[in-house]
Amino acid sequence: MAVLDRAAKDQRFNWQMMTQPDVALDQFDLAEAEREALKGGDRDQLVACGLDERIAAWIPWRASRPSP
Repeated sequence: MAVLDRAAKDQRFNWQMMTQPDVALDQFDLAEAEREALKGGDRDQLVACGLDERIAAWIPWRASRPSP
């Protein structure tokens, strides 16, 4: 929740999640499964980590990833 809260309030952090997710997530105490779910933005993985389904549907960096 802290990562999503920060992303909702901080556009720079949101951009960092798109471009340098490992660096962005280093600021948080996360289990490896949580880290991977957040990096990938996979709804099922996020729900499996305990995030509410309604919240897991809103992952701002997932929809906004720059093209490779």
